[in-house]
Amino acid sequence: MPAEIKVTEADIAFAESVLLAPGESFDEERRQFIRNLDTLDLQAVPGSGKTTVLLAKLLILDRHMPFADGSGILVISHTNAAMDEIRKRIGQHCTKIFRYSNFVGTIQSFVDEFLAVPFFVSQYKQAPVRIDDDIYNQKFSHPPPALAKFGGQENKNALYFLRLNRKEIRWSFANGSASLTNGIRGKKIDFKRPLGRTAKKNYQDWSAAEKERVQSWVSTFKTRILKAGYLCFDDAYFLADAFVRKHAAVKLLLQKWFGMVFVDEMQHMRPHQYGILEDVFFDGGASRAVYQRIGDKNQSIYDGRAEADQFWTDRAVVLRLNGSHRLSQAVAAVVSRFAVSPLRIDGKAKGADGNGIPIEPHMIVFAADKEESVIPKFAALVKSFIDAGSMPADPCNKYKAVGWVAKLEDGKLRLCNYVPTYSRTGSKTKADHAALESYFDHDDRNRNVSPVERNVCNALLRILREEQVSDATGVPFSRRRLFRFLKEVKPDYLPLFQAKLYGWCMDVVRGQKAAALAEFRAHLPEFLLQFDSAVKHSAAFVSAPAVAAAAPQTAPGGPGNVLQCDGFAIDVSTVHGVKGETHTATLYMETYYERGQGGNFESERLAVQLKGGTIEATAHDLVKQSAKMVYVGFSRPPHLLCLAVHEARFEKIEADLDRNEWEIIRA
Repeated sequence: MPAEIKVTEADIAFAESVLLAPGESFDEERRQFIRNLDTLDLQAVPGSGKTTVLLAKLLILDRHMPFADGSGILVISHTNAAMDEIRKRIGQHCTKIFRYSNFVGTIQSFVDEFLAVPFFVSQYKQAPVRIDDDIYNQKFSHPPPALAKFGGQENKNALYFLRLNRKEIRWSFANGSASLTNGIRGKKIDFKRPLGRTAKKNYQDWSAAEKERVQSWVSTFKTRILKAGYLCFDDAYFLADAFVRKHAAVKLLLQKWFGMVFVDEMQHMRPHQYGILEDVFFDGGASRAVYQRIGDKNQSIYDGRAEADQFWTDRAVVLRLNGSHRLSQAVAAVVSRFAVSPLRIDGKAKGADGNGIPIEPHMIVFAADKEESVIPKFAALVKSFIDAGSMPADPCNKYKAVGWVAKLEDGKLRLCNYVPTYSRTGSKTKADHAALESYFDHDDRNRNVSPVERNVCNALLRILREEQVSDATGVPFSRRRLFRFLKEVKPDYLPLFQAKLYGWCMDVVRGQKAAALAEFRAHLPEFLLQFDSAVKHSAAFVSAPAVAAAAPQTAPGGPGNVLQCDGFAIDVSTVHGVKGETHTATLYMETYYERGQGGNFESERLAVQLKGGTIEATAHDLVKQSAKMVYVGFSRPPHLLCLAVHEARFEKIEADLDRNEWEIIRA
């Protein structure tokens, strides 16, 4: 680690001047973390400003660089958006930390740059072409009809297995050797013959020898893709593991390179991401680097699993931020009961703006077949509190209605029962789609051309990959390489292409998707002609209609994921979709999630907590899983929190509810 650094009051005052409003200062709870430069964990409640105190520490360390021992700082988070926020807030004030030999980036970019790519180059004497799930999946979904050294039936068996196997096939290390697993660090795959359309009574599994040959075929096929330079993101972690296993000295090198390591939003790391960081930078406690992990175990809801509790073991030193700048005392008291890892949340006496009148959480009780009345009732509540002056009347306010499970199933309450027009794909951006038409979907409220242009270019790149068109070096085109090629090799065509691209994008923005799509398809042969290609392998992709769920459906008043009620736009999302967000008001709508201990709904499994109890350490995993979802959903709003519960389930808990804590209303 770097030579001892003393954080002074002048340092902290400087950080306060950059990060806080005039007259504000860090309290002792936060100063304790800012001053501590040893290995530790920081567990922080929702709205506590944990990223802000990390930024304060980075601002201060930047003032003390370069370090005497020549080491740098490593800052890792889970998403590019989080990294962009760090650069936006402190970039102009830091002259050193965003330069070599420091690294500020995502966990994926760190693993790629410092572990996976160097090991790949050492093994194959070339750099990978791309590390990208969509391109890898496209390669893997088109296996060759046969591989050398395999017989006719062996090829058929392997192709049959790949066609019917729906799980991700990845490489992982098990018992010291590489194996094919269901997902990264998952279970070793049993290459048994898929059932397919065979009746169970007539099913006959492959022999052990046949399974071994299917496994060998799949391994050979995956190796071919890897050697060609196409990696999925999980491959990068596998190569990183392989690098550290084969060359133990790489850990010492990285510990020396990065004397201080900070990981923000640690709860969002998956086990394989957590594992590589622990192996390299904690090293069983023997690491020479300072390694600080910042996050909230209770917000680990990746894929709905309570994963962080299973692998995130506390350090010897755990600091805590208990004070929330977001939650009112009333909301904080409720949220704290759903914490799987016990904590105390000190809420604000008033709203987050300091002026709002505290609003107690509301429980909206709805009758059977009245699910669609819940969100309008929520909107009416929002209006009443704004009219009364209890909530700020700000056009930038956000109002969200969230649920755990979105998929519609007969007889089972899901998010789609509350909002029949809800579309999961309408709430997220995807780089690759199954059909060309999906690339032309666009939110009619957004008049920005940039996302449309990005989608259309992604469609063109997808078509070029389908047609196996690459640049002069054999590398698939990226957007930048595509425009460079047209500028340098096809300068006469470039102005026409740019005009066409602009026209398609403007048509989409104006709501004329069909016209844009028709013009695109009509011009596509001329576009491909510039590459001496034609519409062949991509024909199905170009002509197929979009998957029904891919296009956001439109309801009166707006797109399917936005409801206009009482003059307010209510965004509808899954709980996973609102991690890290702050909403003026949040409605949590209970949904059905597989039969398990305690019932099928949050109000059943978490009845004890709704009535004032806390989560027991011995609670069933499904109870903990449900508690984490509620914890994340409930902890978004500084003002109004609502929970929607069916009247039949409400009757079972009604008598024991604290009416000083919950306001009960009927939808």
